[in-house]
Amino acid sequence: MAPLTAELRKKGYHECNPPDPLGMGPYMPFARAGMGHIMVPQRGGHSPDYGYDVIVHFHGAAPVRKTLVQVARGVVFVGVDLGNGSGKYSEPFLRRESFPEFRRSIEAALKRQSGQSQAHIRHLALSAWSAGYGAINEILKFGDQNIDAVVLLDALHAGWEPGQRHDGTVKSVSAAFIAPTIDFARQALRGEKILVFTHSYVDPVTYPSTSLTANLLLSELGLSQEEVSIPAGFLTQVKAVDQAGLHVWSYRGHDELAHCAHISLMARILSDVVEEAWDTPEMDRDVPAVTSPAVNASAPPAGVAKNEH
Repeated sequence: MAPLTAELRKKGYHECNPPDPLGMGPYMPFARAGMGHIMVPQRGGHSPDYGYDVIVHFHGAAPVRKTLVQVARGVVFVGVDLGNGSGKYSEPFLRRESFPEFRRSIEAALKRQSGQSQAHIRHLALSAWSAGYGAINEILKFGDQNIDAVVLLDALHAGWEPGQRHDGTVKSVSAAFIAPTIDFARQALRGEKILVFTHSYVDPVTYPSTSLTANLLLSELGLSQEEVSIPAGFLTQVKAVDQAGLHVWSYRGHDELAHCAHISLMARILSDVVEEAWDTPEMDRDVPAVTSPAVNASAPPAGVAKNEH
């Protein structure tokens, strides 16, 4: 993936507003799919019976798309941006039927874009950055039978435990709010699902940070992270848990740029974890690149204080 050079930074690009070297690249232009926008490989990226591996991403879809088109083997991307605050993402999925309806709209778009009536979702991942976790946690409340993977890019916040001091300890945090995600993590630990949760050390003060929520999650699972030191562009990974389908990665950083930099981790997550596990069918990259502007391609994500919770 193209790095953020000093020259690009001088032009105004940064972790919250990365450059866009490929546009849509080997993908077709965005098309509508329910509340989101879908991009399908121009050629390939599907099994013989037209099964596609799909990742649905909530919040910050434009910068995630810029990363994904550079590295994806063949996954279909659906981006959903509904505004700031986790409530904007949880509210559309309060009904049990909301996500199944959305899934059907995605499969209908796959059929239209591919021109194949048998086109369908082969594997499905839900992904979120920052406030987008509100959608995933709400969706998981109604079951996860048709969800194969969850990716949380600095994107999971529990709630405070009533009556406890907010002292930064696990006992101060309530697991009740994120219970569906914890259940999904247990399945990942058994190798039945994939969960990748990356976190920074940004402290939002008024609600538990992603790092504190990660500590809570691992405590619930009876796990602890190992110390590592792995440079990752703007970020440095300092701790990790990698067991079966569960991956919890801690990255140094306490500010907005560190928070936004987690978007770039989609490259590693796709290449090393999700598409590798799924053996995603390869799309043909030797096609004329689609460089037309994408949906919200120029709009950088909002700041940490506005969209975290």
